[in-house]
Amino acid sequence: MRDSIEVMSYHNTADAHRHHHTQIVLPLSGQLVLDVESQQQAIQFGQACFISTDQPHTHLAREENRCLILNALPIWDSNIASEFNFIDLTPQTQAYLPFLSSLIHDSSNPLKTHQALNLLGHLLPIPQEKILQADARLAKAKYQLDHNFTESWRLVELAAEVHLSPSQLTVLFKRHFGMTPKQYLLQRRLSEAKIRLSSSNKSLECIAEQVGISNASALVRLFTKHYHVTPGHYRATLPH
Repeated sequence: MRDSIEVMSYHNTADAHRHHHTQIVLPLSGQLVLDVESQQQAIQFGQACFISTDQPHTHLAREENRCLILNALPIWDSNIASEFNFIDLTPQTQAYLPFLSSLIHDSSNPLKTHQALNLLGHLLPIPQEKILQADARLAKAKYQLDHNFTESWRLVELAAEVHLSPSQLTVLFKRHFGMTPKQYLLQRRLSEAKIRLSSSNKSLECIAEQVGISNASALVRLFTKHYHVTPGHYRATLPH
């Protein structure tokens, strides 16, 4: 993987190629022509080119140029394509470019670089809005897992239920809950198992079946890994 921030010059022409990551090209001086999926435009300082993951692109450089290149931004989910390839920068963003360029030589503080790149979310139209606007669909997916936790949900089925792609749904869950849908479902089942352990004398086999876990052995293994105590010991320590 290339560095998150690079400064480079483009020369002559290049064959059409793709990157398996997102990229933003921001000229610092000079001019070059970029072609992204047959959409062609000359760009110079004050403009930028957004190249989504796996978009074919090439360049034509007839004069000296120097460009700031941003690769695989943490705030641009690689599954979401930009709606536009060429934009004009605001004065605030233009003033920010020299600072970003200076971070190339500062490898002592990766957190500083990470925070600086995240600030671009406020300065550039980073293509994340589609997924952020999916909160209603995220709430629906969460509701399904919360109320139908005994069902054997597959990611592709849950995503289809709420009209999102599996990757979009996974990104939303990680962003809002810090875990994947699969991890959330397991946590929901174990939480329910904990309630039933404390409120009934039912067997582990019965509780496992009631919360959607395959059998008692699986319940013991998963419960112990998650709560660092066996279901039997947890039950035994409850006040009577």
